[in-house]
Amino acid sequence: MSSTRSPSPTSPDRELRREDQSIRQLVGFRLDDADYAIAITKIREIILMKPITRLPQVPASIEGLINLRGTVIPIVNLRKRFGMAHRPFDDETRTVVVTVHDRTIGCIVDEVTQVIRVAADQVQPVPVAMTALAKRYIAGLARLEDRLVIIIDIEKLFGPDEIDLEPAPGPHPIATSSPTSPTESGA
Repeated sequence: MSSTRSPSPTSPDRELRREDQSIRQLVGFRLDDADYAIAITKIREIILMKPITRLPQVPASIEGLINLRGTVIPIVNLRKRFGMAHRPFDDETRTVVVTVHDRTIGCIVDEVTQVIRVAADQVQPVPVAMTALAKRYIAGLARLEDRLVIIIDIEKLFGPDEIDLEPAPGPHPIATSSPTSPTESGA
């Protein structure tokens, strides 16, 4: 009879695997003074700004289209999507290319900050006081040292119910800054 035993449920290897499963990797980015993040598994790549081909008769949050190595993808300005004030693109502005529901979409953000490793106990659910609409797009809030990071559920933000990518009237429910002024609304 063999003396080989399978690892016990509390073996160090099993504990390490369980610990790894509770760590989530996110890509952090900023819009105004707020920190946001998207699950790294949803991100295809992060690119510098490219020339955007503008389209007529599209929602204000859609900047247009870009050619990404032979594939034409829509570009959504998350500032506009969340009803934030206009800010010109600069050297820190990036396009985060995500894949959701078999679609590739570019999301313009003010800057990409870092890859964040978050343990399950660092993520809090969305507070009850938030509107149902805001809760729909937020996967949770990560507590990192002295700041909170809003984790965006990109699948829901660009889900089938949001197929036209049109922003809600007024500021988006997860925007943390003031709404756009009337003079900027037609941009």
